[in-house]
Amino acid sequence: MRRMDAIDAGAAAVPAEEPRPRWRRPTFLPEGRRLSDEVWQQRHRWLTCLLWLHVPGLLLFGLARGLDPTAVVAQVALLLPAGAVAMSPWFGRNVRSSSTSVGLVVAASVLVHLSGGTIEAHFQFFVILAFLTLYQAWLPFLLALAYVVGEHGIVGAIDPRAVYSSPDQIAHPWRWAAIHGAFVLAASTANVWSWRLTEQEALHDGLTGLPNRVFLLDALEKLLRGNGRTTTAVLFIDLDNFKDANDAFGHRVGDELLVALSQRLQRLLRGGDILARLGGDEFAVVLTNVPDLESAHAAGERLLAVFDEPVRIDDVTLAAGASVGLALADMDTSAADVLRNADLAMYEAKRDGGGRLADYRSGLHVAAVRRAELEAELRVALAEDQFVLHYQPIVDLVTKRTVGTEALLRWQHPVRGLVGPMDFITAAEQSGLIIPLGVWVIRSACMQTAKWQQENPDAPPLTVSVNLSPRQLLDRTLVTTVAVALHDSGLDPASLCLEITEGSVIKDFDSTMPTLNALRTLGVSLALDDFGTGYSSLSYLQRLPVTTVKIDRSFIGDLDSDNPNGQIVLAIIELAHALGMSVTAEGAETLEQLDVLRAMRSDQAQGYVLGRPMPPGALGDLMTAPAPSSLVPGQRTDGAETRTLESAD
Repeated sequence: MRRMDAIDAGAAAVPAEEPRPRWRRPTFLPEGRRLSDEVWQQRHRWLTCLLWLHVPGLLLFGLARGLDPTAVVAQVALLLPAGAVAMSPWFGRNVRSSSTSVGLVVAASVLVHLSGGTIEAHFQFFVILAFLTLYQAWLPFLLALAYVVGEHGIVGAIDPRAVYSSPDQIAHPWRWAAIHGAFVLAASTANVWSWRLTEQEALHDGLTGLPNRVFLLDALEKLLRGNGRTTTAVLFIDLDNFKDANDAFGHRVGDELLVALSQRLQRLLRGGDILARLGGDEFAVVLTNVPDLESAHAAGERLLAVFDEPVRIDDVTLAAGASVGLALADMDTSAADVLRNADLAMYEAKRDGGGRLADYRSGLHVAAVRRAELEAELRVALAEDQFVLHYQPIVDLVTKRTVGTEALLRWQHPVRGLVGPMDFITAAEQSGLIIPLGVWVIRSACMQTAKWQQENPDAPPLTVSVNLSPRQLLDRTLVTTVAVALHDSGLDPASLCLEITEGSVIKDFDSTMPTLNALRTLGVSLALDDFGTGYSSLSYLQRLPVTTVKIDRSFIGDLDSDNPNGQIVLAIIELAHALGMSVTAEGAETLEQLDVLRAMRSDQAQGYVLGRPMPPGALGDLMTAPAPSSLVPGQRTDGAETRTLESAD
């Protein structure tokens, strides 16, 4: 383990340029973040309507007071240019919002003039300034403040009675302009603080105090729109085992872990870099002024080292690994696209085992788009019942008769035709669609097998094997799904065999064992599929409630030649029999292989020499016919069989 003091004492993430001296906004003031176009349009439309409502309102007020209509119209007409500019799409946001702001404070001034300088009319300025904070921008707000002070002083000096009503005010217009300006500033303090708190809440994470996704995207967009040509890099960080910590020790410990890690990361960054929490256990870092990809990669590795050091919280020591994705930004890429690219690279790091850094490649986006399209197609296929099951015979090597089948999933695509599971199972697993798809497979296989048993009442009950994916094993509804399928189909539980792989069980052994035991309690048999290719641990094999071991086809392919695989197959068969389990050999393609397996006392076999996967209607003749007993020695069929619900791992 690296020590944190060694990490913190290291060089800065990347060489930093000397920052240019510039005025820094006091932290107690709002930042004046740019609103999204949709929010800005909504607020601007509302404030512009408020400006135009002043036109008829002031006209009626002036005429009601008996003032000269020409003078009233002339003063109210001052609002028209501001309203026109505010509504014009030809101008930018700053010009339009400033025009609306100036128009509203002019309307307040006209109200003061029409009222003869009545002190109560000055309260309108307070109301207008409160409304202008909705823009969350400094330009319109400061223009309004400057107008209040300037108008009170200049107009007060030219025509004091139009602004002031008391003798002292009329005698000293500039003094009272400053006093009014101070009152307006004081009254605006609450609005400014409200503005500041709103920004703080909207742009920062409540737990860690770090900037959030909105802040990050806004800052990154400004960097990309800047005049500089220096490289900007984005690192997307996701904890590998945060959910485990939350589940084991509670959300409070999980929250403190996030705070501790964010503080460690913050200490490694330079002044111009940005660390943000995007939500959950995801962070992002924007590195500015990065010389090249190698420097950004080195910075990412230093940040990744933060997660090597365990975190001590109360009496608990937590080790939080992380996966990091790196993407470089350029002037032609939007902030959202750069963050997405870093996210895609992070998932690539997770697919490689986690605890590492991966760089973004252009192919990752293409693959992500394809996965999204495939997921959408799978949802349609599931809704429109486009999936079918093919069945491959499982033959008893003693009686040479078909005693069972393995249900193999196929997708009857409306354009591509019959699609094998290797082309879509991974997408179904990652999207979670494997759960409803697995429910359909189990129900369909049970229904079809019960139908075959009813059609052949004199034959021994046919069994059916269905593969379970790792995600299905972790699904809490799996046992209920199997029980309902057996009940609705009328199939004897002993006729259903659920196949699991060593990897899917060992990976979450403690989580899957209760499910496996519950399935055995139902009377369903369990088979350990692809045996010999995974962990093959005797201690695990003894603890698993499996009834059958399926030898992987990779050991069977060379069984008819002088190959050490024969000794491995024999050892597996003898081990399984010693533990009271039956053995099925997968991938048998020649009669010679069948003879060897029969001599080794393998109980069952399946493979192309015994029958290819086929639709239910084509399997009827094999139910009662014996397996082939004479083929040219060494004869082999082409291709290789595929399983139903393969692990995405």
